Amino acid sequence: MIQMPLIDDSNQLLDRELMAEIASDYTQNNGHIIDKYCNTWIRWRVDGLDAWWRLFEEIIDKPMGRRLANSACDEEEHLLSKGIIEATGLFKNSKVNKLVEKRWRVNGWGSPNYKKMLFSSKVLTPIMAGIFQAQKERMDSTRYKMRWENKSADDCMLSFEQSSQIIPAASGILNPLSPGIPYNVEVESDWKIDGVSHFLLPSGLFIRLQQSCAGLTANLSDDERNCWPSLDDGFLSLAIASKKLFIAGQEIFLAADADGWKENCAAHFGSIGLSIPSTVEMIDSRGAVRLNFNELRNPALSIGCLAGAWERCEGRPVKVSYSTSDQKHVITLQSKYEMSQIGD
Repeated sequence: MIQMPLIDDSNQLLDRELMAEIASDYTQNNGHIIDKYCNTWIRWRVDGLDAWWRLFEEIIDKPMGRRLANSACDEEEHLLSKGIIEATGLFKNSKVNKLVEKRWRVNGWGSPNYKKMLFSSKVLTPIMAGIFQAQKERMDSTRYKMRWENKSADDCMLSFEQSSQIIPAASGILNPLSPGIPYNVEVESDWKIDGVSHFLLPSGLFIRLQQSCAGLTANLSDDERNCWPSLDDGFLSLAIASKKLFIAGQEIFLAADADGWKENCAAHFGSIGLSIPSTVEMIDSRGAVRLNFNELRNPALSIGCLAGAWERCEGRPVKVSYSTSDQKHVITLQSKYEMSQIGD
């Protein structure tokens, strides 16, 4: 009888070329995904971001598509100021187009077509429309007014009108982080992980989105607000959407002690760029926990996910406390109804 070798089908599906490009462009350090210019990024599932966006708009209680597009445009404009898609010499336009196509491919964004002014992407349309606009403005050295129209679930057509409005260049809003080891993530073609589409988005996009909520009042009850720190409604909307998304997900988060919390945070949050705690302390015998972070790039998203993880783990509503000083972040999670006596 001839014994046939076992073949791992999943390994046969991996896109080694794409994996090498990702590892060349990104590193990972203490739960952060970092590009060559020391900017941080977050890995999303396509269906995860879609669900998160629906939750966020429901909480902030206002259509936010245009603000999301503007946030994406401003962040991409800042990132492109490093010369990422610039070229010189013969066939300059062809070189630039190849750099743009590579940027879309390596980040899992889909494919752009600047001749026909359209793109195909599984990422939320406002985000990719904003990124497309920033890239076109960079290539043309011209400001535009942009409109988009969905032609199908993935395909979008854009129209641009030259703008005479003087708009200052977008500046960075997050400090750079030191690079780490190559970001080795196993992906199939088109940035799929286990058959599910994923992609990378810059951390600064979500900080800009939070800032764009200034002056808005979220649809939150007093009881809900009392479970969270006294922060702006943009922060709370991002955080609560993240909490609800985690609770609705399939992730198994089992943490009975401090080591369990560190291990699960690294597996669930560090792997996607939402940081990992430097230390974890169990406060009492009822599950209350204090997590300390040396760096937290997207506090609202990270705290929301942690709150969701605590509720999944403990099966009770959570009360969240948050403080920060000297770039150190302290998050406390405890039962909403069984307040612990927490010392300084």
